[in-house]
Amino acid sequence: MVESQQHQMYIQRAVDEADQAILAAQKAEHDLQSAVIKADPVLIQKAQAELGTAKRRITESYQQLNSFDPEKYGQQLKQTIGQTRQAIQDLDMSEEKVHTPKQVR
Repeated sequence: MVESQQHQMYIQRAVDEADQAILAAQKAEHDLQSAVIKADPVLIQKAQAELGTAKRRITESYQQLNSFDPEKYGQQLKQTIGQTRQAIQDLDMSEEKVHTPKQVR
């Protein structure tokens, strides 16, 4: 029984980390959009770096969640996996929208 509770806690931590990664990804997308609106190359580069970090974090969370059997661990796990998958797709689209020149003056 203790082992089952520990496993549930591990899954809950993975779900919590994925939720935090999703929020970080949303913030990174918002920051990038703001930087583009301001047309500030320095802010755009900073936001793109933030976006890359968020993408790595969300990808790691997605992989960790997929190591669990969603059929066995319930709806919350399935929902979080779907949300992380969507966040990855959103980040990919945000990256594709913004291209900065190779040389920023």
